[in-house]
Amino acid sequence: MERSLRILRSLRSRGRVAFESDEVVQDRADRHAQVLAQACADVALHILAATGAAAPETYADALGQLGAVGVVSPALAEKLAGAVRLRNLLVHGYLEIDHGRMFDELEWIEAAESREAIRIARRREARPAERLVREVADRRGLPIADGRAMT
Repeated sequence: MERSLRILRSLRSRGRVAFESDEVVQDRADRHAQVLAQACADVALHILAATGAAAPETYADALGQLGAVGVVSPALAEKLAGAVRLRNLLVHGYLEIDHGRMFDELEWIEAAESREAIRIARRREARPAERLVREVADRRGLPIADGRAMT
């Protein structure tokens, strides 16, 4: 996750023109945006499952719910949900990707508040999911559903 975030920051630092016109930059951005969004969605689903929250209908809904329960700010949750919607476009190839819009959408990765989401995800990668969820839930005062299996 951190690697994808670092690469996306590097690609954005080349500027909008390169992002919109260089196919190598676009291909790398597409791939790392997809990986980063999927990782965010996976972490969100683990946290929500452990708290006993209603199962979200979409990955974007899962990230929105993280904002609603205070795991991340509502503003960051909405930006992450947008990243997941972009991931759906990339994975399923619904449309030609507007890389200028992608450049704008990825602006959140520069924000200081994105560091909290990355810290949560880093703990997810370093620890079993159940321990991570308990730690986040304890810190945020969220209930944890007893007997909820982690996958």
